[in-house]
Amino acid sequence: MQAVFDFDRYAQICSDVAAVGQPAELHGHLVGRLSAGARLDHTTWLSVATELLDGRGSLTEAGKVAMIQLYDASLAELSGSGFDLTLVLPDDNAAIDHRTAALGQWCEGFLAGFGMVERSAQLSEEADGVLRDFAAISQVQTDLDESEANEVDFMEVMEYVRMATLMLFSECQTADPKQDTPPAALH
Repeated sequence: MQAVFDFDRYAQICSDVAAVGQPAELHGHLVGRLSAGARLDHTTWLSVATELLDGRGSLTEAGKVAMIQLYDASLAELSGSGFDLTLVLPDDNAAIDHRTAALGQWCEGFLAGFGMVERSAQLSEEADGVLRDFAAISQVQTDLDESEANEVDFMEVMEYVRMATLMLFSECQTADPKQDTPPAALH
């Protein structure tokens, strides 16, 4: 299942359609919507993904398949019994500032996706705190030196984002998940 979450795979799809959107932001948006309780059919998700990428080209059939796999695998991880959640981020060989920027984009996408879903219940104080933390992470500085300290900090923040997302997902699920439709414009 790891190949489904391969950052380079989605970076290539973004490149193929001359996308403005980034892979991490796209995945964050998807996970944000899912965490808030939305469920999209595959056609709607492809429409949302295409608009988020904001490219000049259309998704190829392989790109559409990859996007559907991303949706299905993300929902499966979120709703699974373990604490599995894979973020679409550059691998450990990428420069720390590149990975940090992508984590910020992921959080930015998450907030946008989460905010697009109507919820009838108020969020807990802890969940509100997580959203504030994600907003702060999305503003991260990216001119970092390659150092052990920066690597440790990145890994700790990434693990926090992963676990906090699972907590938000758990809090926001209802017995009647909402079908979500894309608004006229996402930008």
